[in-house]
Amino acid sequence: MILAILLFFLCILSWQDYKEQMIYNAIPITGSIIGLICNYLANNFNNALIGLCFGFVVLGAIYFSILKIKKIEGLGFGDVLTSTMIGTFLGLNETYLSLCFGFCLGFLYCFLFKIKKVALIPFFTFGVIVTQFLGVFYEVIVFDFN
Repeated sequence: MILAILLFFLCILSWQDYKEQMIYNAIPITGSIIGLICNYLANNFNNALIGLCFGFVVLGAIYFSILKIKKIEGLGFGDVLTSTMIGTFLGLNETYLSLCFGFCLGFLYCFLFKIKKVALIPFFTFGVIVTQFLGVFYEVIVFDFN
């Protein structure tokens, strides 16, 4: 159920990012709040909170670093908010893997087709799907705090 809600939000954001190259901040913020509520009801609130922080801090650091060094937006702030939303729904391990898959696929796409600017959220969505598909067959644990 939680994954279906996340994929619903990601499909909307992917379409919006692909068509308009812009994200309305209300959608990922609303998704993050719903993700926190769903994980609270599923007794998984701590993992959701850690995922939220991880998603925001990692992409936020990249966003602000590029903005400070190059004086341009290398990522959009909508990408940062979307990674935060993914973190709230999936938690730390799956968010890490999803973002890694998404960035690798986006980089590969840009490299193969020699494109300089691409919508990242469709690649994040594909990264989430790949991570969930792999999670069915393999239990991949990157961070273990137990």
